Amino acid sequence: MSRIRVVLFRSIYPRNVGMCARSMANMGVEKLILVGPQTELTDEAKQGAAHAQAILKNARIYKTNTEFLANEGEGVRIALSGKDGRLKAPDWLDQTLQSIAADGPGHSFFNREAPVYLIFGPEDDGLSFEEMDLCHHVCRLPTFGEITSLNLSHAVLLTCYLVQTALGVKAGGVDKAATNVDPKEQPAYYPSETIRQWLETLGFDLSARRVNIEKTLNRIFLSRCPTPEELRTIDSVLQQTIRKLRG
Repeated sequence: MSRIRVVLFRSIYPRNVGMCARSMANMGVEKLILVGPQTELTDEAKQGAAHAQAILKNARIYKTNTEFLANEGEGVRIALSGKDGRLKAPDWLDQTLQSIAADGPGHSFFNREAPVYLIFGPEDDGLSFEEMDLCHHVCRLPTFGEITSLNLSHAVLLTCYLVQTALGVKAGGVDKAATNVDPKEQPAYYPSETIRQWLETLGFDLSARRVNIEKTLNRIFLSRCPTPEELRTIDSVLQQTIRKLRG
């Protein structure tokens, strides 16, 4: 079962809520949360959901942000917004996910027990600053045309795809991290700790703040989105080099 929860704040249009459920079903995401909805889950919502009506039926509904936080507990909360925040514009979602990957498996994003909340605002004006402040990351989605705003259900679809991919979920509904398969088929996490050990063995000072070779290498490796097999190869080569150097 997916760890992703789609959270819709103050949704206005029932058909949009239903279409979000349909997008979630396409991406293998089952948990829908509505916070302070401005609409009921009417027949119009069910029509928009098509074959994903079970997601609507099982949706959790909270009246306030406080109630949402109290009942859902800890997890990674990622807000999606096209507006500038209090201090800066939102980061691109794909770049944020690359940055999280660079932190390595110790980041709570990769804790299989921690839910990942993808938080979207209402259709008219999006999330408020107060709602963004509830989240660990505030991100925006890429567009290439003159129209930069996305329909809510389209935003849900694209966001779920990017996050499922970052979590190592294979298209077709097979979560390789949750299946008992040959070790070679297990998901490969970015070898941040191996890279650090390798650089330290080579004699690099990783405490330097202005020019940090570790961060530079991480950016180079992650910029091309290596495949799981490539990550395993990188880790294997570096591990062997470390053993040779120490020997």
